Amino acid sequence: MRIMSHESKILPSVNFSTAKAMLAVLWQTNEIGRETLLSHKYVKILCHNKNKATHRSCISRLCKAKLIRKDYNNIIGLTDSGRRAALFAFIEAEAKFHKKEQKWDGGWRIVFFDIPEHKRKYRDYLRKVLKLVGFNEFQKSIWIYPYPVPPFLKDLIFEYNIKPHVRFVTTNLVDNDADLRKLFDLA
Repeated sequence: MRIMSHESKILPSVNFSTAKAMLAVLWQTNEIGRETLLSHKYVKILCHNKNKATHRSCISRLCKAKLIRKDYNNIIGLTDSGRRAALFAFIEAEAKFHKKEQKWDGGWRIVFFDIPEHKRKYRDYLRKVLKLVGFNEFQKSIWIYPYPVPPFLKDLIFEYNIKPHVRFVTTNLVDNDADLRKLFDLA
């Protein structure tokens, strides 16, 4: 099944949790009214099959987990401990919406990293996000992409747990790039 949206290109049906969608919205807005939260594109499209009771239950669970706070006016915001979870939720949600037709500007974006084994979960997560965006692995831990990157990818690269281990390069010249052009179907 495919979902059509005017905000994005056709998206495959995905299993995106309601909690993750709500955290993603809160990362973007910091604070939001309950009704506005529930009508946001992440919640509407990524959690299209959930009902209002599920939404209420999810808000309650996120409050109990101290990831969000809710005031008496139904204004919902992130707690300090919810910020990190919200960043990762936002990155995943944006990656789902980022896959749009793009025009190549002649530049190459290269991400290379050497994240230590004790931070393996961050390394694996970075690879997952790079694939979601459309990067291809050029060599071990070197990924390449021909289009401007979405801001959320830079948010991830500059996340404090991996920042010292990652480099991001933009260049207009990669020698012998015929194979790369073919890989990305560029003229």
